[in-house]
Parts: sequence; C-alpha cells; structure tokens
Amino acid sequence: MVNKDVVLIVEDSPAIGMLLKNYLEKLGYTQIHTCDNGSTAISTFTELVSQGKQPIVLLDFMLPDMDARSILTQMLEVKPDVRVILETATEKDDAGIKELIRLGVYQYLEKPIRFENLQSIFQTIEKEQDFFLKESEQQQIQKQEEKNQEQKFNEQIDFILKSTPQITLNKIAGIIDTDVDSVSKYLQQLENNGKITRTEDKKEIACNQCDSVRTSQIFYCPSCKSSNFKLGKLIEHYDCGNITEESTYEDDHCPNCKKEIKALGVDYRVMKNHYICNNCKEFFPEISVEYLCLKCENKFALEDARWKSSINYKVTSM
Repeated sequence: MVNKDVVLIVEDSPAIGMLLKNYLEKLGYTQIHTCDNGSTAISTFTELVSQGKQPIVLLDFMLPDMDARSILTQMLEVKPDVRVILETATEKDDAGIKELIRLGVYQYLEKPIRFENLQSIFQTIEKEQDFFLKESEQQQIQKQEEKNQEQKFNEQIDFILKSTPQITLNKIAGIIDTDVDSVSKYLQQLENNGKITRTEDKKEIACNQCDSVRTSQIFYCPSCKSSNFKLGKLIEHYDCGNITEESTYEDDHCPNCKKEIKALGVDYRVMKNHYICNNCKEFFPEISVEYLCLKCENKFALEDARWKSSINYKVTSM
C-alpha cells in the first residue's frame, strides 16, 4: 500500500481550503497543511522539505500577497521535482496558465473544483508513487545482489589465496573463470592492506586453444599410452641379456637363464629410476607427458603450448 504524502493547500478562501482538506482526509491523507498567502506557503513548504517530506501542493492562482508564478518558481528552487496542482477558474489556454505549466506545474485543476477530478489527480500521483517505489525497491534488491556477488567473488579469491603460499594473477582468474581486471581490483585492496605482496612476474603454460593457464600434466607410457605405470629398479644380466624388475631375481638368480648373479658391474648392472608399464610391461627411463586444459579439456604437447606471464603474489597474512 502506498504511503500518503504530505499535502500543502495554498488557498486564500477558508471555505474552499476547508472543503479540500475534508475531502483529502476522506481519501486517506492525514498530514495536511493549509496556508492563505504565498509567504506562509513558501516558508511552510521549505520547512516540510527540510524534514525530508515531499509535499503535494494545491496552489490557488490568485493570492493576496503574490502571484502563483512567484510562489511556483520559489518552490521549484527548493525542490525541483515538486508536484504543484494549480487551482484556477482561468482557461487552460490562457497565456499565463501556459507559462506556469511550462515552468513546471504538475496538473491543472479547474474551478469550481469537482472532487472527482481532484480524486483522479491524486490517484495518478499514487500510481506514480507506487511505480517509483517498486522501481526503487528493485534497484535496492539489485544493488544488494551485486554486493552479495562481489562478496562471494572476494571470498573465492580469499579461499584460493589461503590454500597456497604463492599464486599468479592469471591462475586466480583462471580458477574463478573471470577476467584479470576484476581480480586485480580486489588483489590491490589486499596488497594495500598488507595481506599479500608482489614478487617477480611468473611465466606459465597456457592452453593453445582457449589460452587458460588452468592446466594439468598427464604422464603416460610412451609405448601403449597407458598411465598405469610404476617407478622401480631393473637388473640387466650380462650373460643372457635379460632385463627385468629387481623383484624377479629371486635368490640372486636370473629369471631367464637361472644363473646366479654375483658381482655388480661384472655379472649385472642395476638400472635405477626406470618406469615400468603395468599394461604392456615395457620399461623406459623417461615417461611421456602432455597437458590437459581444465577449462576446455584440450590436450596438447609442451612444444605446442602457449606461455603467459603475470604478477605472482605471495601471501603474508590471510
């Protein structure tokens, strides 16, 4: 329900002023002020506005101490969006009335006043007020939503920073999936507050399709492409050429020729830090590697990667 505004009746006829006041009270308006001259009207209007109120003004065209034009212009100086309803028996096409409308009169109310016309004007005001109230509420809701989103965004960055002692600007932006400018703004606040410090710029591998630095390494067997491998030791028996895992040489006997291996460097050699594929049983000193983009799931080799540099931040007191 729309709250009723304050009404200021500026009318030199006490009888008309009383009729207007009584009728507006029937419409639900309880804060009604009446004045019978321009000077009092302007001072009353100014006082109401200073109290944060938005008075609707019913202004008589002819007053004993000043004309409606002078009163209107002074009220507009106090509150440019004041709603002034002009009461007059003068025709609407009159040059003086047209000038007042041009200056900012909200509505024209013809005398003798018909209360249904007055009611229609105030119903229009209430509809406008309701519209702008809803619009204002919607704006407040939107502002609150934006504030909540910003807080959530900042909390995401806080969580990331608390999870690692150092991280780059590009990496944070990639994790949240947003632009670096948005992240930089909040990081600048944290830096000003002494929570993080800048170190030298850091270069990182980026996806050759989407340019994201959110990548992960995938290690696999060069032979069968399987990731089912293990790190172990191999023994090569010189006599028969057998090369198998250390665990296959039970009691120091070659699993192939069954001969005993005795002297390291004479009978056999140990091949440390070799990778053994559990699928194809092949072994290799180095494993193959490629990169997986965690954003677009593109796989690429190191030689095909892009490189991106950005500020690296060190957490000091998160």
